[in-house]
Amino acid sequence: MKKIMITLLIAFIACSSNAQLSGTKWKGALTIQGGAMTVEFNFSNDTLDVINTSENESLETMKYTLADSVISLQKLYGSSSCDTAVGKYKYAIAGNELTLSVISDNCPDRSAAIGSNLQLKKEE
Repeated sequence: MKKIMITLLIAFIACSSNAQLSGTKWKGALTIQGGAMTVEFNFSNDTLDVINTSENESLETMKYTLADSVISLQKLYGSSSCDTAVGKYKYAIAGNELTLSVISDNCPDRSAAIGSNLQLKKEE
């Protein structure tokens, strides 16, 4: 019984931490191939879709997890060369702004696009 309660508690904590971003959309600009591209970050329960807003096309779909103030991103499919590399970024939400700062990422495509301090505005 004790093991079941602990398992349920861990599952609840994991679900509630992703709930902070789940169902939200954020808009900003990524630096891709030397230029700025306006994108939208669409968070679902456990995936993040990055959409090029000018062409309304998906650039990348990633699995994400949240722990404390760290978001871990892993490519599921898309145009980058990230394969299964996991990137870790510090995230902070202040009002209607989401900021991502690289902690570690072995995928140069993703880390260069996000840069050292990406700021996104919440879409209503």
